[in-house]
Amino acid sequence: MAPSTTFTLAPLPFVDDVIAPVVGDPDATRRYLALIAAATDRLMGADDPALMIEALFELIRDELRLDLFFNFRRDGDVVQLEACGGLTPAQQRAVMGLDVGGSLCGRAMRERRVLHLAGIQRSDDPAAAFVRSVGIDVYLCMPLFYGERLLGTLSFGRRAAAPFTDEEQRLMSLLCHYVALAKHRLRIEQALREGIETQTRLLAELNHRVRNALQVAIGLVSNEVRSAADPVTRAALARAAERLQVLASAHRPLYATAEPGLVDLAALFGDVIGQLRGDEAAPEIIVPEPVAVPIERAVAAALLLDTLLTGPTAVPRIVMTMCRDGGNEILRIAFDGVGWERGVDLVGTDRLISRLCHQLRATLTSEGSGCLILVMPHDGGEHRHRVPD
Repeated sequence: MAPSTTFTLAPLPFVDDVIAPVVGDPDATRRYLALIAAATDRLMGADDPALMIEALFELIRDELRLDLFFNFRRDGDVVQLEACGGLTPAQQRAVMGLDVGGSLCGRAMRERRVLHLAGIQRSDDPAAAFVRSVGIDVYLCMPLFYGERLLGTLSFGRRAAAPFTDEEQRLMSLLCHYVALAKHRLRIEQALREGIETQTRLLAELNHRVRNALQVAIGLVSNEVRSAADPVTRAALARAAERLQVLASAHRPLYATAEPGLVDLAALFGDVIGQLRGDEAAPEIIVPEPVAVPIERAVAAALLLDTLLTGPTAVPRIVMTMCRDGGNEILRIAFDGVGWERGVDLVGTDRLISRLCHQLRATLTSEGSGCLILVMPHDGGEHRHRVPD
């Protein structure tokens, strides 16, 4: 039996180590540099872990005289084949059913070290049985680490070639380091996607349940309106049902923005005006750029608009703009229409309007006849909406 050669994983081989000139072969040094540059570009831009390794294998196989590769992925206690190349269909089926724990890859993971073996065809090591069965004589198996976390292994084999040189091993070590970084990035991206999908599903379910609950409440109050004999009671119940409908409306445009939890304020205002003044012309709402606010603030703004619309006012022309006041982002909403300037007086006489303005940290001012200005802080910067300087 020919002796096997192993060596412990060395510190990560950075520039001065890996790109040291290959002794007596400046052309090889240039080729290695080109391989590193091309491999890094492909690995950092990859979006599929299996295709990423296949592309790397095709890039380096001729230069390093490689015949096959295996890539095993480790998730906790589960190890599975993620990619392989250079095998026949029958050999691919065999490696998929391989007992990884008893293989050379399993040994490399348990011992957390690189394995470099030569003369495998003359070896009786049971861990090398599969590698020997596919004709490999020289084998290099490298654990993939991100920090202390073991991500799996990446192995390369030669059927008829000399053992890997020190320069080749250092090159492969650097490439495997970049593979580990790319795999970690892909895992994080997948976890983020799954988290966003879960959050979106939960938010959709919550939105659905809230809207259903509000519709039930609206139905109950509306039923009381029909059965109430006293006109004052009937009017109060009708007003309560109307405000419950405003709350329900705030959930309808909840997904009109790019981020869960935000409401398109222009869409919401249009919905509220349509409910109260549907028999009049549709409102003109001018928004130079999207204005989205958290659901709680959207509800308060919609209730404020609903309250202002109950007076002797016309359907307004609404203009929403964002600006800066010092270091603060400000949302300015102008309501232009007959009777709207009287909204300023309601702040001191209408308790609901006063409370809603306080909740929004908003002020109401008038700019002449028929013009009401609502100014309030805007957290668009927090939600990545551009605010002009």
